[in-house]
Amino acid sequence: MKKPLMFAVSLMTVIAMVLSACSILSSSDATLDEPSDQVLVEEETEEPPASEKPEAEPVKVETEAPNAEPEVVEVVAEEATEAVQITDAPVEIVHTMTPGEPGAVIKSFADTNSALTASGGYVTAGDDFTANLFERPFSENEMFYFSDLDIQKAEISEDDTFYYVTITVDSYNPDGGLQAGYGVEIDEDQDGRGDLLIVVDRPFSTEWDIAGVTVRRDANNDVGGSKIMRPDTGYAGDSYEQVLFSVDVLDDPDMAWARVTDAQHPQVTIAFMKSIVSNSTFLWGVWAADSLLELVQLDIQDFYTAEEAGSPNPSMSSFPLKAVNLVDNTCRETFGFTATSPIPGLCYIPQEPTSKPPTTSEKLGSLSGIVFYDGNNNGSYELSADLLRSSGFTVTLHSGSCSGGQIASSGSSNFNFSNLAAGSYCVKISPTGDMNTSSSYSVNLSAGQSIGNLLFGYKVN
Repeated sequence: MKKPLMFAVSLMTVIAMVLSACSILSSSDATLDEPSDQVLVEEETEEPPASEKPEAEPVKVETEAPNAEPEVVEVVAEEATEAVQITDAPVEIVHTMTPGEPGAVIKSFADTNSALTASGGYVTAGDDFTANLFERPFSENEMFYFSDLDIQKAEISEDDTFYYVTITVDSYNPDGGLQAGYGVEIDEDQDGRGDLLIVVDRPFSTEWDIAGVTVRRDANNDVGGSKIMRPDTGYAGDSYEQVLFSVDVLDDPDMAWARVTDAQHPQVTIAFMKSIVSNSTFLWGVWAADSLLELVQLDIQDFYTAEEAGSPNPSMSSFPLKAVNLVDNTCRETFGFTATSPIPGLCYIPQEPTSKPPTTSEKLGSLSGIVFYDGNNNGSYELSADLLRSSGFTVTLHSGSCSGGQIASSGSSNFNFSNLAAGSYCVKISPTGDMNTSSSYSVNLSAGQSIGNLLFGYKVN
């Protein structure tokens, strides 16, 4: 009885399993026949011409993460655009007048040669803060020497259209080239105040060029402050405030030029039109500076105190250099006239008239000589070895002995006392310093006699 029962149970189990399998297969087929709603695929169409292309539409892609809602990712086709940069076209500068070659030198003078003591990092002459004279081709504190700032000589010439001022420096910058600004300052009305400043910054071209050249004017006449060529406390002026010419101000593109002459002692020549100088007679002096000319801080001693400025002279309490460093300038010389009375900034003091004017029938004499740095320390002046001393001294003429009354003086390296009646005179110099020559000469002058070659030679260490 048990066997038939067991067979029946087994048969029913097999039938149930078969029916279940058929149900699964049927369900699977139905699923495969239905369209998928998980991926949307756009039908490919022929691409229309570019001119008829519609704006790009986002393409939607649905992704399904397990047990999560479908996420739609938008992919937007972006059209590449080309950046177009618009720049101003360069402005062509048309020149109608270019400088030529400087004519014959009308006047020249030497400046203190700092190269003589450069290895020691100091100078003992040529620098006078109170008088606006600077001999400072050295760096702040360390006193490193920069030879392209050490002015050796200045000279001026002219043609029908231009004045030419040439500045000779010791040599090129240690890093090459001329790494400074070079300028000429013009005193038009001979009162000691500068009126025009023409500067070229970092000149490099050996041809005439306007690059880096500026011309400025002191239109309100405040250069020098209330005390001309002397320090002013609390100076509130604006120095050379008016720009007449620059790369941005080209009302007259031919107004000023510059060029470099390559030589053992390089030269910077600045040419500027005569028409910008209001007088045909004027005073002129030159500058070389690393940055002070860019700042237009003239007169320099109106912007700094002596202590702030420092000094290149080790005998001064303000040594070494501080704020006023890397600058050299000269005293001023005349152009087109002879000074008959002292002018602030002038290189020499005009001779005072003698107390006893000679009669017209009396034969007159003269005493003259040279003040120089004795390069080979031999007590004689040799053009090839020695340099004239341009400033920092006074030669005086005395009647009778050297303790007699002073009748004339000069600050020129080529001094000349003329219109002298016969008699005894003394010519002496101060300061005496270390000299290879006498510091005074006693002379008996005959009627009409001229005695020259009175030498005052300073030692060179």
